[in-house]
Amino acid sequence: MILIEDKKDKKRAMEIFVSAFIDAPGIMWVLKRKSNAARKITINILFHEGLVKKGAYITNDKNGALLFYSTDDGRLSLINTLRKFYLILFYSSIVNAYRLIKYRKIISATRPKGALVGFLVATDQNVVGNEAAYEIKREMFEMSKNLGKDICLETSIPRVRKLYQISGYKEYASIKHPYEDLTIWFFKKEFSNEL
Repeated sequence: MILIEDKKDKKRAMEIFVSAFIDAPGIMWVLKRKSNAARKITINILFHEGLVKKGAYITNDKNGALLFYSTDDGRLSLINTLRKFYLILFYSSIVNAYRLIKYRKIISATRPKGALVGFLVATDQNVVGNEAAYEIKREMFEMSKNLGKDICLETSIPRVRKLYQISGYKEYASIKHPYEDLTIWFFKKEFSNEL
């Protein structure tokens, strides 16, 4: 996997993320006006959060992308903060922004401290026999080993829940979404010296 730094990789990663998450209820619930523009801005904000934390990756074949960084990383960006205000003013609401802050505190309190979090994990669904998914898994496990940190993931999609279980992650918690009719499942892969 390659740490995303150049324009071409940023564009390709955004294509993958938009395709995978444009209708994700676990992400888009915060929007009052659910236009395509609002959805893309939301994904763009999440993506830039990963870039700022030096945790945005693209696979070698450019068919998979990942946001993967430490739960303790508190780096922020003024430009991304301005994007958030823009999103609140034009597509969300003050009430939903307040709810998002409360929601993120709940998620943060449930995640193990000092772990690596895989926030957005996606592959190009138009590619048959996608090697990118295997590369993402392999590289996440390798980074966990090199840094000596556990990996944590969350999902509200039942199909993805099964995928994480099959991939060797242990479900350690589940909570009802406080504002939507969703369940959020939390997974962990404990640090191991073996791959």
